[in-house]
Amino acid sequence: MLEQIEPWLRRIDPASPATGVSPSSSLHGDDSRTHPYETSQVVWHSLSHSVDHLHMLRTVLRDARVIHMYSPYSLVRVALENASAAVWMLAPPSRADRITRRLRFAASDIRNGEKVKELVGHVGPRTKDDRLDDLRGIARREGIDEGSAVKRVTYEEIVRVAGGQTAIGEVTTCMTWKICSGIAHGDFWTTFNALERVELPGAPPGVAHLRISANVEMLLYAASFAFDMTRLAWDLLDQRSRSPYA
Repeated sequence: MLEQIEPWLRRIDPASPATGVSPSSSLHGDDSRTHPYETSQVVWHSLSHSVDHLHMLRTVLRDARVIHMYSPYSLVRVALENASAAVWMLAPPSRADRITRRLRFAASDIRNGEKVKELVGHVGPRTKDDRLDDLRGIARREGIDEGSAVKRVTYEEIVRVAGGQTAIGEVTTCMTWKICSGIAHGDFWTTFNALERVELPGAPPGVAHLRISANVEMLLYAASFAFDMTRLAWDLLDQRSRSPYA
């Protein structure tokens, strides 16, 4: 499974020739209507993050030959999130739906960036409302509800909806993402349910001594979903970039 990323690594290599988006493709049409918030650019950006983290996973497992208990799930989580974002934006057959999702994704990025500015006391040349108004203007021009265009979106929604495009479905995809997130946050419920544990003797009453170790089967299970979602995202990108889109 880890070797599947070779063609993806070549695609995100800056030295590789750009695949390009056909001028008569549906993706080119989407891009022209949302400029400067092109869907093709953000999808490529998301896929670069996904592939980069899957590459790191391969480096640790295959090259370093180390299976850590917790950290691989952080890599899988990022890959799954970013690939899901690409699928979420590309999958809808309706252009209006695709544009709405692209604008919502941009609104989320704007809000997150503005929070950091507030944290460090930085005042930018434009306010958050000014930047969100740009998105509302695009929505208004395209006949899309302005409120829907800047509605908050979470990665839980993105992963769940993207999971509906896969064979395993929304629930299993979202559950896997939650397991990866729980391990990244150090939640006890994931340690007890997702990792190998053996109770050791000698603990005082009411206390358990546990030996925790990596669960290779669970890691394979989670990583396979991230790879599948990334593959689906590349396929959708290629389809949307061709002329005409079927």
